Amino acid sequence: GSRDARARRIDTAMPQTPRLNSQQLQSGQFHGQTVRVVGKLVGVQGNTAQLQLAGAGPFAIVDHQSVAGLLVPEAVNKEYFEVIGAVQSNNMVSAMQCAQLGESFDMDLYSEMTNLAQQFPDLF
Repeated sequence: GSRDARARRIDTAMPQTPRLNSQQLQSGQFHGQTVRVVGKLVGVQGNTAQLQLAGAGPFAIVDHQSVAGLLVPEAVNKEYFEVIGAVQSNNMVSAMQCAQLGESFDMDLYSEMTNLAQQFPDLF
């Protein structure tokens, strides 16, 4: 019916973007794919920023040229961000969109959610 057509339109307008924690980003499994990562901003240098993602592991390096203005030095070690972007090599994410999430975010809960999302992708 019409509801099925509407659902298909929504699916094509909003492609599924896996949510990753640090270990999943490092795995290399998502290279070249568009993903979502959430992390605390821990450094900014030129066109790149470092986010400490949920889960143990090295920082994600975010190329943020296309979303200039959000990942700023004033937010370092204070604010959390969600970045949607393409996974490059060496934990690099080329940002397409960025959202400010404020100064309080439960990274452990988010890491659990990313693990569940990988196990049950149809639910996310």
